[in-house]
Amino acid sequence: MNKIASGKKFGANAAPLISVAMPVYNGDRFLAKAISSILAQTFADFELIIIDDGSTDSSFQVSREYQERDARIRLISRESRGLSTTLNEIIDLARGKWIARMDSDDISLPHRFERQLEWLEQTGADICGSWVKFFGLAHKRILKHPQTDDAIKMALLFGCPFAHPTVMMKSELARQLRYDDAWETCQDYDLWERAARAKWQMTNVPEVLLLYRQHEAQISAAKSAKQQDLTQKIRRRYGQFLSESMRLNKDLIDEVLKLREPSPQVANMDDVDSAFIELLKHNRGEARATVLDHATRLYFRGAANCPSIAVRWHKLNQGFGRGLGLDTIIMLKLLSVSRCGPESRIFQNLRRYCRIA
Repeated sequence: MNKIASGKKFGANAAPLISVAMPVYNGDRFLAKAISSILAQTFADFELIIIDDGSTDSSFQVSREYQERDARIRLISRESRGLSTTLNEIIDLARGKWIARMDSDDISLPHRFERQLEWLEQTGADICGSWVKFFGLAHKRILKHPQTDDAIKMALLFGCPFAHPTVMMKSELARQLRYDDAWETCQDYDLWERAARAKWQMTNVPEVLLLYRQHEAQISAAKSAKQQDLTQKIRRRYGQFLSESMRLNKDLIDEVLKLREPSPQVANMDDVDSAFIELLKHNRGEARATVLDHATRLYFRGAANCPSIAVRWHKLNQGFGRGLGLDTIIMLKLLSVSRCGPESRIFQNLRRYCRIA
């Protein structure tokens, strides 16, 4: 049975501009800071919809304490139904024009909503994310997602181009597509891929607007394996769409995506080169830079099985890149000569310190 805690005088207010979607499952450790970061936003015309998805800790009590102090909070507690179902319930409850995602363990910077609304008005986009800064167990690095619609739709071929808890999207469009629980663990990537095919206009604010916490209670090894498998299926689905819409050779795109398998397969590097050349020819500006960046990452993943990998990358970079790239050539040669694949310690160290793949 649902347990609903109503805000004081909630029903008397006009519909807010933003509905904040915060699912919670056993999140009491960091929940107070997450809620506080939303209530402290410089843009105040929002409702915060919290659904406690069957928590067995004190998450509901923490949320209730905040709800009693702020009438903008709508709080529901019920049995666990999973993240996708919970998000869809919030979408159905949302009264705002925009739905802003928020996780129960992250921190939104105070100007996040204000900045995103400005950016959405400026760009005319349907969905907007932002850069994030990691903290907690992770190195305090900044994850910079692409800014333009073209670049984001190129990045989608290789992985998720939004940090999920930064997203603000049109409510009416979210209700049309919804989250799909068949893709649990990567339901956001599935939604963005379908949104791209539905021609949503996409953007990211090129600024850090959220602090993304990494901690030991996050995704398990078993879920990670499932996530990698489902993510690869979405890549291949989007590869099919790009091949048709851009009139590319699907077999070449499939060869590229072999290098994104959890255990990379030996790819035909002539086909990989050809695929990237075609993608680079079709794009300009940030979209081209995004394709080249992912090409570099995948060449690192394929280096162990390709003695000529450094020469191949150098030719690609000469034709479409930013110059010599001597450091990259040296690292590619090191991985090729030592036959170090993505599972090796050398590769992982390069990945960690050079952020290459």
